[in-house]
Amino acid sequence: MELLRKTIINPADRRKDNSDKKELFLKDRHPHTANFYKDQWLFIEDVTVRENIAYQMQYLEFMVHLYNDYQIYLTVESLLCKDIIVTIGGIIEAALFDLISSAKKKAGLDMGERTDFTILLGQAYHEYGFLTKDLWHFCHDLRKARNFVHLKAADFQEHQAYTIEQANDCLNKLEEFRLNVNKF
Repeated sequence: MELLRKTIINPADRRKDNSDKKELFLKDRHPHTANFYKDQWLFIEDVTVRENIAYQMQYLEFMVHLYNDYQIYLTVESLLCKDIIVTIGGIIEAALFDLISSAKKKAGLDMGERTDFTILLGQAYHEYGFLTKDLWHFCHDLRKARNFVHLKAADFQEHQAYTIEQANDCLNKLEEFRLNVNKF
C-alpha cells in the first residue's frame, strides 16, 4: 500500500502544505472556515471544545462535497457514510459534555472525569432537558452505530453496512440538535 506524502512548502505557513498538488475542489466548493462553525456553535463555552467541533464540522462538509462531486466506489461510499456518522456522534458527545459541564458549574456542582456517552445522554434528556425525546432516541441509536467502529464487533460486511440515507439522516439530526441546544 502506498504511504501518504506530505509536501511542506513553508514550515512557518502550514496552509501552504501540499500546495504543489492538484486542487481537489474549486474555491466555491471549499468547506466553510473554522470561524464560520465556531460562530454557529458559540453556545459551547469551552473554547477548545468549540474549536474542535468547528474542525469536525469542516471535515463533515468536506466529506459531503467529496461524495457529491466525485464518483465514489461502493465500499468507499459505505465507509465514507460510516465516517460521517461517527464524526457526528463525536460532535454531539462533545457538545453534550460541554453543556452539562457548564450547567453543573453554574449550579456549583463538579462534572468529574470524562463521562460515558450513555450517561451524558441520560443527563441531557432527563435532568437538563437539552434533548427532545426524538433526539434522545436518535442519539442512543447513533451511539450504538458508533460502537461498530471496532471491526471485530460488527456482524455485517462494511461494504454495505452504512447508507447515504443513514448519513443524511444523521446530518439532518445534527442540525436539529444544534438548533435545539442553542436555546439553552
